[in-house]
Amino acid sequence: MKKILAAALSLALALPINMAAQNGHSATSAIVDKRAKAAIKDCVDSMTTRQKIGALCVMNFRFWTDSAERRPAYNPALSVENPKIFAAQNTINPTIYKTVRDYHIGSVILFGENMTNAAEAKRFIRDLNKAALDGNNLPLLFFADQEGGNVARVYDFATPSAMAIGKSGDAQNAFLCGKANGELLLDYGINVDLAPVCDVASNPQNPVIGIRSFSSDPQEAAEFSAAFSQGLLSAGVLPCAKHFPGHGDTSEDSHLDLPAIHSTPAKWKRVEAVPFKKNIQDDIPLIMTAHIQCPRLDKTRLKSSKDGKSLAAPATLSKKILTKILRGSLGYKGAVISDAMDMAAIYQNWTADQSFVLAVNAGCDLIINPINVYSKQDAEFLEDFFCKVEAAVDDGSLEKKALDQAVFRSLELKLKAGLVAVQDGKLCPLAQKIVPMEKERKQKAMLDCAQIQTAAARASFVNVTAPVRARGKRVAVFVPFDDKIEVLQKTLAARSINDAQFICYEERKSPSAQDKAAAKNAGLILVFTQLTGGAVKDKKLWQAAYPASLAREIKKSGAASRTIGISMNLPYDKKIFQKEDGFGWTALYNYTQSGYARAVQALFD
Repeated sequence: MKKILAAALSLALALPINMAAQNGHSATSAIVDKRAKAAIKDCVDSMTTRQKIGALCVMNFRFWTDSAERRPAYNPALSVENPKIFAAQNTINPTIYKTVRDYHIGSVILFGENMTNAAEAKRFIRDLNKAALDGNNLPLLFFADQEGGNVARVYDFATPSAMAIGKSGDAQNAFLCGKANGELLLDYGINVDLAPVCDVASNPQNPVIGIRSFSSDPQEAAEFSAAFSQGLLSAGVLPCAKHFPGHGDTSEDSHLDLPAIHSTPAKWKRVEAVPFKKNIQDDIPLIMTAHIQCPRLDKTRLKSSKDGKSLAAPATLSKKILTKILRGSLGYKGAVISDAMDMAAIYQNWTADQSFVLAVNAGCDLIINPINVYSKQDAEFLEDFFCKVEAAVDDGSLEKKALDQAVFRSLELKLKAGLVAVQDGKLCPLAQKIVPMEKERKQKAMLDCAQIQTAAARASFVNVTAPVRARGKRVAVFVPFDDKIEVLQKTLAARSINDAQFICYEERKSPSAQDKAAAKNAGLILVFTQLTGGAVKDKKLWQAAYPASLAREIKKSGAASRTIGISMNLPYDKKIFQKEDGFGWTALYNYTQSGYARAVQALFD
């Protein structure tokens, strides 16, 4: 694997090194590194405070509204609260252009809303980068969460979730999926993937990690996440290990609350730290923080600027965790990026400017969604944000040394991504890095990913032998959501399975008389489940209650031997489809439309 990493890293660094060679420099890579660091330092020293603040901002332009409704204060969740007002955004407009150009924004993160039309998305990315260059800024870093499975931003084809890759049993599959995701991103001009997830799936009740984790085993999570990172590097895209110091053992979602893990230092080293340590040993260039409290790792308390309460410092704002532990104990030398600062874990407790200051002082080098610009009025809030952060620098609240170190590492990341080169002792922009993914390569990657997804399902088979015989049989198909019926109809019909009855059980806790009759009269029963972390914790929730109740009825009627439970999300409902009772069972670890299609493929092909 180290050979693969070395080759991949040299590819990722090829552009700036080659540029040096073209200008008559034949120095070794060590000297190039030394010269590059000197050029980066000179660049940092020449920047104004406002330019430095902008360089750390990873902005999103996910939504937009032209509504003239005035708001007294910045509200990061406005788009969610007013979906009729806000629309997905995938074109540049004067406010977005001026934001990037005039505030010296260093990076942009793309979301699915930006990527609904491939041609428009690619134009949007080019236009955003031009806006940066028009302001005499360096090229933008473009980020996206392209993990695979249910967390993806580019939809050209589907890639498996981390847990599906892990269940396939071969780390080479993680490399292939990392490479496929990287090639998809670079086709658009996105040069950093906010993946792999290095969290260990140690808590079945976790509502936010789940199948995004490669494994509940720390060593497997380490091996597969490192291979995924190497696959990304081989495609020329930088990976990012997340969410440090480990989000796997929480039972709350940091998008909605401020979770905590209570691992002792010894337990943390034995479990959560293992995948991060492996990726650090392999020189991963970027690590993302978690908005989680870790009171046994850091007892520091911070005062909430929203309600005055004293809170255990979340990792994103913890100097001990990010500087003493990550950089000190683990020896990490790359860049640190925050998770999104508009998530409730942070924004409910600190204002945008205060959380920015705390994060940079703690050791964050890049700040995701420090403040969102979704309307013309938000540009006013942006100016206020910059003024307050500048004032924090002036009065010493934001340490100048911490700010300069963060800017240095953010620029160093641009060098690693191939966006800039050293020329005559200065950082110079390179052409936007876009590598078109030709049709043959895309088809090959698509096939590889489909086979890996199918392999994961078949590796999970219990009392199932493929191909399952269904032609000529009446099939009862129980699904948790209506929007999954069409893909199942099409994929079953493509295999001449036409006598199928579909029963949607969304928000129901027990089967009706009609449901029971459908199961009783069927020659084959398929029960798709989509278990959430909350439903693992509370079995009275419909996602857990209905399948369990249906399984009891099927067992009572003697139909267990012709029933297959198909877990599409968390696989912890395996226990309701007991092998001893004759049930069949498998898991896909992917509840997207493509996941449902792959379930049919795994069972019937």
